[in-house]
This record gives sequence, structure tokens and C-alpha cells, in this order.
Amino acid sequence: MSKIILVNDYLHGLMGERVLWNFMLEGIPNLIKIDIDVIKQDNIIQNMNISFEQKVSLYIDKYHSDYKAIVQNGSWFSLIPSSKPRIALIQDNLRKMGRCSHIQENNFKNAEYIITNSNEVDNYYSERNTFQIPLGVDNKLFSVLDKNEMRKKQNIDVTKYKKIGIFVGAMNEVKGWSRIKNIINEHQDIYWIIVSKHKEGMNIPNGIVYNQVNQIQLCELYNCADFFIIGSPSETQCLAAIECCLCDVPIIMRDTGFVTNLDSDEKNQIGIVGDNLEQAVYTIKNSDKKYIPREIVEKYYSIDEMCNKWIKFLDTIC
Repeated sequence: MSKIILVNDYLHGLMGERVLWNFMLEGIPNLIKIDIDVIKQDNIIQNMNISFEQKVSLYIDKYHSDYKAIVQNGSWFSLIPSSKPRIALIQDNLRKMGRCSHIQENNFKNAEYIITNSNEVDNYYSERNTFQIPLGVDNKLFSVLDKNEMRKKQNIDVTKYKKIGIFVGAMNEVKGWSRIKNIINEHQDIYWIIVSKHKEGMNIPNGIVYNQVNQIQLCELYNCADFFIIGSPSETQCLAAIECCLCDVPIIMRDTGFVTNLDSDEKNQIGIVGDNLEQAVYTIKNSDKKYIPREIVEKYYSIDEMCNKWIKFLDTIC
């Protein structure tokens, strides 16, 4: 495969976690990484009083002039100046969130190719042809662990509670937090595990709050739970829900993100999908229905499947 440049501000997780960019670099041959850390290796370019995009363009011309295309984040910085194809990843549905961005709109209009990650995004960015490649999730890391052992490790006394629920995200309305908080207060017989990616907290007598946990601990926390819940009005995929499904824990969420790619039978087998989150909690709390979220999700969202789709796509344009 031809040499392809991969560009983001940082091509790694900011807390040391492995993210999309890591998986692409590991699974797709001949990708060349360029981010802020790489640019810093050239003091002359780094110290120039020019934009990040211009620095990247200079760095590419200096060290990798034989490249065939550029793959870049399509939402948060402008297109890299280039005479060769630019492939913009539109991973953030800013239109649906009411946060329409001039940068993203310009990239969407002018990039030679657009990659999306779900039907949810395609529905809102439909005025030109796009290629859909869902983000993969590490189904070896996020897997089924012994639930009793994980609960003991977290000192959860299951005898006091009917069910254990988990929320992973941020305490804001992007994740529907006000509704989730009301549900937590309503269901004192449920033990709640709240995992925030920010340093924020709340007083919760029937649960515990974790902040910025690593992925190994996150997997262990998923495996403590009987169900996952999130209230987001909009998600492009909702990686937390996919991770939890891979731990074979059913989910409660709206019909957004990755679930828009599933048929009705598959949605019924991963948990409860719909706008009535409050009723869904009552249903899942009082039901012994067996769900099979891992079986459904791992068919579509593996790292290998994602990388294979990227390789096929890049081969067609280079």
C-alpha cells in the first residue's frame, strides 16, 4: 500500500489509553504519523510563527514528499494544504448538537473524501458522497470478567441493592446528565457506578464516582454492572456503550450512535433502546430477560474489521 499521512493534534489517548489513531497506526501498513509531538522534533518548523496546518504541510514536504494522500481529523482543525487527496474523518455530529463549526463545514465541503462512522452521522451529512468506516473497539481488552470477583474488588455489597447500574461519560447535557441524575435519585435500590472523564463529582449515598480511570479499570467497572445507561440526545457512535456491550452488559440508551446501524431484533438483544430512559430502568430492574450484547456488537465493531475497511478504501484511491 502507498505511503499515507495520518494527522491529528495528538495521535494517542491523552490519558495513555489506546484510541482510534493508535489502532490505525498498528493495523494499517505504511501510515506515517504526524502530530504536535512529531512536529516538535524539527526545531526550525516548530518555532515558525505559522499555523499547525502549515507546519504539518512543511513537515510532510521535507520528510515525506513521496506520500499519496492525507488522512486527518475533519472537525477540529482545517485541511492540510496539499495537492494530493485529503481524507477528512467526520466523527463529531456537530450539526445535530447545534454546534455547527466553520472548520468542519469547510472541511466537509472541500476534502476530496469524507469518512463517517455511523448512519447517525450520514443522516446529517448527506449532501455529498461519504464512506462509512465505524470505529473499532478492542474486544480483547473489553471482555467478560467474573462479576462476583469484580464486585468484591470494588467493595460493592450486592446484598443491599437490587441491581447495579453504570454511567460512563461526563456530567453534562451532551450525555443527558440531568435525566440520569434524576434516575439515580429515584432508584435508591440500585447501586450506581458513575465514571466521569473529567474531574467532577457528586454526593451519592447509593453509589460511587470515579474520575479519569484507565481502560483496564474501566473494563472491571463495566463487569460489575447489571446494565449501562447514558442519556445522550446524540452520539456519533458512543464507544462507552460499545465497550460495555463487549463486556456482555446490556445497555439503556436512545436510538442514536452505533445502535442506528442495528436492526430492530439486534437492538432488542443488546438492551433497551428508546427515549423513555426512566421506564427502561424500571423494566430492566424488574426483569430477568437475558440479553446478548457482546454477540451482537463484536460482529461489527472489532479493530480488525475497522482496519480491513480502511485498507480496502485506501487501496481504491491510491
